[in-house]
Amino acid sequence: MAQLPDAINRLSLPELSDTLGKSLREAERELENAPGPEDLLDATYADTHRFPPPEWALPTFVEAAGGGGMTYTPYRGDRAVREAVAHNVSTVLGVPATGSADVILTPGTQGALFVALAAILSPGDLVLLPDPDYLSTERMLRYFGARVERIPMIWPDESATGRGTRPTLDLDALERAAANKPRLMVFSHPNNPTGAIYGQDTIEAIARLAQQHDFTVIADELYTRLVYENEPFYHLAAVDGLAERTVTLLGPSKTESLSGYRLGVAVGPKDLVDAMEDLQSVSALRAPAYAQHLLTHWIAEDQEFLAKKLVEYQALRDTTVEKINTSSVLRVNASYGSAYVFPKILTGARDQDVALALKQKAGVVVNPGYQFGRAGLGHMRLCFAQDEARWDAALDRIIDVVGSVAPA
Repeated sequence: MAQLPDAINRLSLPELSDTLGKSLREAERELENAPGPEDLLDATYADTHRFPPPEWALPTFVEAAGGGGMTYTPYRGDRAVREAVAHNVSTVLGVPATGSADVILTPGTQGALFVALAAILSPGDLVLLPDPDYLSTERMLRYFGARVERIPMIWPDESATGRGTRPTLDLDALERAAANKPRLMVFSHPNNPTGAIYGQDTIEAIARLAQQHDFTVIADELYTRLVYENEPFYHLAAVDGLAERTVTLLGPSKTESLSGYRLGVAVGPKDLVDAMEDLQSVSALRAPAYAQHLLTHWIAEDQEFLAKKLVEYQALRDTTVEKINTSSVLRVNASYGSAYVFPKILTGARDQDVALALKQKAGVVVNPGYQFGRAGLGHMRLCFAQDEARWDAALDRIIDVVGSVAPA
């Protein structure tokens, strides 16, 4: 096979070999190819059979596919759908009415992230990224030739509980990094993988630094409506002066279990959304045309659905945290949002070794912590949105197997 382009090689993050003994992709492929039982429980994503989409999802898709929707929409999405999305998203973000020109529909939120990065970055640009954060973000940044500076999260002791013990960004480190004139900051909110929600002081600090040092921000808010116990949630785009320099990524894949419909939404300044549309027009062309029509129901008609789901998710979160913290091999803080927890491995075993053992011996697939940045080493991400009976037994197996893995 011909030598791969440098951009593809950078996706593997070969610089991690000093800690993993191999590149990131080599480590992931080792895990992907490891044997496991046929009835694997994949705890890297939610069980959409246990938590199916709203009742309106399939009929809406079928109606659109039966002639009620365009096959070839504009590249940025069907205009009527975008108008509905713009109105409904404004209520979520707490911003003045957003116009349809400020909205682009994409093939999943990850598609939105990719075209947003492509529209903003040039090779060599500096980008600020929390550590840990969403597993695909740094790979995309490296693909585009960006320089990445990780901003540490300050983590409480995993044995601590209650308010005031949440992970948060190191604002002193952020201040120092912002002085290096970054082109962009990207962050997930709630944080993926920890489920942390940033307080008002953190959001206002990001806003102040973005204005002071003139950089753009991408706020990945895919889980913004999966927030527990009425925890206050602060949207960066709602801060005065930030709407014109913020791209907010949203979508129905998690809250409404619509991952299979491949729908993402990005809201941002019109000129930047125009550039994103240009890039989408030469890559994926558009979000799936018939699926786009589901977004007219999204937010507007899912309040009861979401309220019920939050109760069920929170019960699963609480059970997961309690069982993990009664063990001697794992410790975790409860997430404030999302469907994830990010327990720390207390035995000293490597997260890769633990992930391999869990697949082979416990029949459970997890995300090892290194996927989310160096700060994730020694952790693993678990999606607790699973069938309750099956998940309870899986947690027992997880704890037993983690205890059996030898320290590094």
